[in-house]
Amino acid sequence: AEHHQVDAYEVPDRLREQVILLHGRCVFPYCRAKARRSDCDHTTPYDHTNPHDPGDPAAGPTCSCNIAPLCRHHHRLKTHTPWRYVRLDPTTYRWTDPHGLTYLRDRAGTRTLDDR
Repeated sequence: AEHHQVDAYEVPDRLREQVILLHGRCVFPYCRAKARRSDCDHTTPYDHTNPHDPGDPAAGPTCSCNIAPLCRHHHRLKTHTPWRYVRLDPTTYRWTDPHGLTYLRDRAGTRTLDDR
């Protein structure tokens, strides 16, 4: 339950295990892939030019509050397309798709936030 942080891009085993146990599944909307088989994604991208500034939230640290499990397919989708997400609390994420629709993903599942 404690906060883990390292001064590196790579996610250590103890942090990966914490993410797996906390989430259980990929946090992409409607995905059911197991977290144990997922990648650990920096919700705020890791800043390779300024990785050691814990006071800068834009630096994207490798820590408990900035890592989420994404299956390989959704990790690539988030990285290479306009899909974006923000962490609202330890297990809740707001996703925005390429068309601007938003989704709330938490432990209960996924729901849309738009009235369209």
